[in-house]
Amino acid sequence: MTMSSTYRIAGIAALLWCWVCAGAQAQDVQVQEEPRVSELIRVWVADNRANPKIEGWRVQIMASTDRRQVEDGRTRFRVEYPEVSATVVQEQPYYKLRVGAFRSRQEALAFIRVLEGWPGAYPAIDNNIHPRDFLEQ
Repeated sequence: MTMSSTYRIAGIAALLWCWVCAGAQAQDVQVQEEPRVSELIRVWVADNRANPKIEGWRVQIMASTDRRQVEDGRTRFRVEYPEVSATVVQEQPYYKLRVGAFRSRQEALAFIRVLEGWPGAYPAIDNNIHPRDFLEQ
């Protein structure tokens, strides 16, 4: 064995030893968290479990200042498409009828193409969709 080979082997051995020591030291790390942080995380997790919301898309098919007109539209839509969710959203001064729950804008646009009798329907982003709405479709 040559002298340069011996140095290479010794260098590799030293690197491996450092790597093993660094791994052993990493196992000894302890995180101490403020009790207020722990409580904040616990409350946040509980709230998200109780009120899960996901960002997605719906199709807006109607908007009016007359709530009764939008509720009538919702009833009509549910008769025509009983398997698709329909939600009335109030954004002053309008009541908006939004239907479906889609993960992407493309899925919402595909639904609009098969939607009949609702001219002017368009995709609308919604940050307040319950996960079960995606599953019911």
